[in-house]
This record gives sequence, structure tokens and C-alpha cells, in this order.
Amino acid sequence: MKIEKVAIITGASQGIGKEVAYGLAEEGYSVILIARKKDKLIELQNELKNFSVQSELIVCDITKFEMINEQVALILKKWGRCDVLVNNAGIFLDGTLDATLEDYQQLFDINFKAQLALIKTVIPFMTKQASGYVFNMASLAGKIGYANIGAYTSSKFALVGLTESLHAEYSSQGIKFTSICPGFVATEMANGAPIPESEMIQTKDIFKIIKGLLLLSRHAFVKEIVINTANKSN
Repeated sequence: MKIEKVAIITGASQGIGKEVAYGLAEEGYSVILIARKKDKLIELQNELKNFSVQSELIVCDITKFEMINEQVALILKKWGRCDVLVNNAGIFLDGTLDATLEDYQQLFDINFKAQLALIKTVIPFMTKQASGYVFNMASLAGKIGYANIGAYTSSKFALVGLTESLHAEYSSQGIKFTSICPGFVATEMANGAPIPESEMIQTKDIFKIIKGLLLLSRHAFVKEIVINTANKSN
């Protein structure tokens, strides 16, 4: 089976992940869609048939690292390549010192270790190709330490730091790594935010950023993108 472009998207069943999956399929990427919600993944897969691309579903908790990695590796071996990984899945929990160690463990498992595990799976394919792009969905909280969300912030700072190190290690091999660090995005995770949904970053904005970065020349590297909403404090 000859497939020219392959993308993996986690958290693909809704929000940013769904928007990115739809957009990349429209751009001709065959996609591996990873999420916990089987019904929503099947619905998305049916919608993507309009673009005549291949798709595979992995219905799983992304903290089942070995299970997901084995399934992803099998699909990539069948398809023969991996061009894009969008590490989008994540969770939010409040708290800093009042957060439990179990809270920190859960946040790091989902917001950091799952991303690292998938990167380890795709890197051999990208190294062999001498090309590939990994997008790590971080957060503005991965750049700024906000009060009362230190546990979440820590997990996102870790992801941004990992991305920067991987950029330093792999850019000479033609493999790109970018942290995308948005403020409030109009998704379920932003419920209860201090601004209305109409004033938030839209999921389409995130895909447009990814699409634009993929259009850059081979030797143009962007290790992070910070996106925010309007500052109304003035």
C-alpha cells in the first residue's frame, strides 16, 4: 500500500484534535486517530471518507503507553512512513500545593509521558526518512506560571522543555519539533474561563498554524508558537 503522507493525532475525537484531523485529511494525509471515545472517532472516520484518504482508529486511554505504541508501530510499518505527529490529548486540573501527588502523576502521565512515548515510537520512522514534524500542544501555561494551577503548569512546562531539547537534537536530521502554546481555546477544557467563547482562540486557528508551519521550507525551523487572546487590561 503506497501512502504519500501520514499523520497521527491524539485527542482526535473532539476540539482541537478533531479540527486538525479534518484539516490534515483535507490536505491529503492518511491519519491515525487516537482517543477514548469510540463513537466520536467512528463518526469522524466516516466524515473523512469524503477526502479519499486512509484512516485507522485506536480507541484507548493514552496512558496505556505500550498498547498504543504497539498499535501505532504496526500501522506505520504497514503504511511505511510517518510525516506528522500532533500530540494534542491532555487534561486540566486545578491546584498547586493543594494538588495531591496523584493529581501531579495523572497530569504528567497524560500531558507529558504519553507525548514522550509516542515521540519515541515515531522517531525511528522520521529518522529513516530524514524528515517529519512533531507538534506538541502545550499551553500559554507552559510559558507563564499562573497562580493556582501549578500542577497543570508544571506538566506543560515539561512538555515545552522537552520540545526544545528535541529540536536541538533532531533539527540537523531534518525533523522538526514545535510547541504550540495557546491561551484560552474554544473547547470543553476552557469551560469556566473568564472570557466568553466568542473571544477565545478558535480551533480552526490552531489548524491554520499547523498548516502554515507544514508549508515552510525544509530549513525553516520554529521551535515554539505562542498565541494569546486580546489584552483588555489597558
